[in-house]
Amino acid sequence: MENFVATPMMKIGDAVKVCFSKYANFNGRARRSEFWWFYLCISIVNWILGGILQYFATAKSALVSEAMSTAFSGGDVSAIAAQESTYATINLVLMIIMCVWSLATLIPTLAAMARRLHDTGKSANLLWCFLICGIGGLIPLIMCIPDGQPEANQYGESPKYIRQ
Repeated sequence: MENFVATPMMKIGDAVKVCFSKYANFNGRARRSEFWWFYLCISIVNWILGGILQYFATAKSALVSEAMSTAFSGGDVSAIAAQESTYATINLVLMIIMCVWSLATLIPTLAAMARRLHDTGKSANLLWCFLICGIGGLIPLIMCIPDGQPEANQYGESPKYIRQ
């Protein structure tokens, strides 16, 4: 019977570097810390961009309401219209940034998830659930939670465990 020893957990910066350096590498295995640190970073940036976008969309919406009430009372809406135009431009730029970020991180996220599924001994074909189904996307994500197999499997040697 072989003994396996776990290597130290991957740090957040290392995980992000590894996942971006293996941008479209769907082969091999990825340990939990690699995948989940990377996934957390991607999610945090998505939340921040979404929050900023929501803030400016809400501010623009408030300006539209203010412009309408000012127009109904016979006031000058030119200053409000200029401000609304600025918010609309900011929203457009933020949406473009968010789309570029999402497209730039889609492939490395799927590749990291495929390697993570390989580490647990599962096929990356489960990613089709993630891509095709709405709620089905949770299934492969949940399957990334368990610890990887300490022994080598059909996808390669364990990135976490070493033989003692």
